[in-house]
Amino acid sequence: MISELLAQREAESNPVRVGIIGTGKFGAGLVAQISQMKGMVTAAIADINARNARYAYTSSGVDSHEIRTAETGDELEDAVGAGKPVIVEDGMALTDCESIDVIVEATGLPEVGARHAFRALSNGKHVVMVNVEADVTVGPFLRRTADAAGVVYTMVDGDQPAVTWNIIEWARSLGLEIVAAGRGTIYYADDFEGTPETAATRFGFTEEHIERRTINLKMFNSFRDGTKAQVEMTALANAAGLEPDVRGMHEPSVNLEDIPVRFSLRDEGGLLSRHGVVELANSVDEDGVSMLPNPLKMGVFAVVRSDHPFTREDLAYNGCHVGGDGKNFLLYRPYHLVAVPAPLSIARAVLLNTSNGSCAPTATAECITVAKRALRAGEKLDGGGGYTVVGQCEKASVARQQGLLPLGLADGAVLKRGFARGEAIGYEDVSLNEGSFVLKMRRLQDALTEQA
Repeated sequence: MISELLAQREAESNPVRVGIIGTGKFGAGLVAQISQMKGMVTAAIADINARNARYAYTSSGVDSHEIRTAETGDELEDAVGAGKPVIVEDGMALTDCESIDVIVEATGLPEVGARHAFRALSNGKHVVMVNVEADVTVGPFLRRTADAAGVVYTMVDGDQPAVTWNIIEWARSLGLEIVAAGRGTIYYADDFEGTPETAATRFGFTEEHIERRTINLKMFNSFRDGTKAQVEMTALANAAGLEPDVRGMHEPSVNLEDIPVRFSLRDEGGLLSRHGVVELANSVDEDGVSMLPNPLKMGVFAVVRSDHPFTREDLAYNGCHVGGDGKNFLLYRPYHLVAVPAPLSIARAVLLNTSNGSCAPTATAECITVAKRALRAGEKLDGGGGYTVVGQCEKASVARQQGLLPLGLADGAVLKRGFARGEAIGYEDVSLNEGSFVLKMRRLQDALTEQA
């Protein structure tokens, strides 16, 4: 259906006009993928580093002489209307551009992501939220804003939360129960202490690769210190109505065949106290150093359950790994393809007015702030992927009861007291930036939650 609708837009010379904010590795990859499609164009790019935006265009086959730079809203409208690729520095300009159909927010920064998404939704534009850091902080408020405006606020296909959500949606549509769902990790014993300086070595990046793919080392450090996986599973939980079983999830070292066994109830020989949870499947052995022989790696999974003997027989016979006293089965994809399938979320939003998973108006999970090392009173926190804190997925109800600080509000907060490594940080323990937009939005979200 999507391919036919895109072909129709191509035939009518009316492509889906996409505005992309942020051209790091994901954003630039998205520009490349859209350039290979019919019926969709990257109409405009916003990036504070115009060089990154220009490279995203030219590496996708755009003649550098065709690229315009807009300084005003009128210049932006003229360029998009004329079908000319255009660059602006300020992402807010894209959210105001009437000729753009959909905004892709890919900055990874909660503060700016919240601003861009709220403005775009308020202006009646669909938003594809690559920025899970903003989503887990104020996603419920943004979802309410989208619903009120009659537009779509959605996760992005290709990223692990949405890819996992696709499996969950498929399973639930067939009447299967979700026992646990999540993603694979490659989490070594010393990754918790990782810093941006060590991220390149841990990933094996060369200087050439960092430059060519505009790698943000702080962001990639959040992939290795565990924060990104915790953020992503918080986003998945809020989109699928799941919760973590324990703070930070169990994250056992598991081969593929072990996943439905370990992610079963305790009285069935597993780890879980309940069904309907988000989880992580670590590909590193319990020694914290060596890889397992048959792990999930960076793929995604869902452990589903059926009580019907015919269904159980068919799932087992056709190759699903089994656990849970013969009633739990593993569904998985051994990969996620990042920006490659991301345009499908754009197409679903614009052409079908549907999401690829969207957080509920009330959150079920929270990504809280935890000390990465011993911290002193007066230290300023630097958010996910930095030097001071990591994120951990917790039940939203527990986070509210204990007054725990969402990770998306941590950047720039100043500690009022010292913290031990691994200790959770609360609202009362920090001085926050009262001028922060995302903080104001979060307080509005919390007020709506209390009223519900």
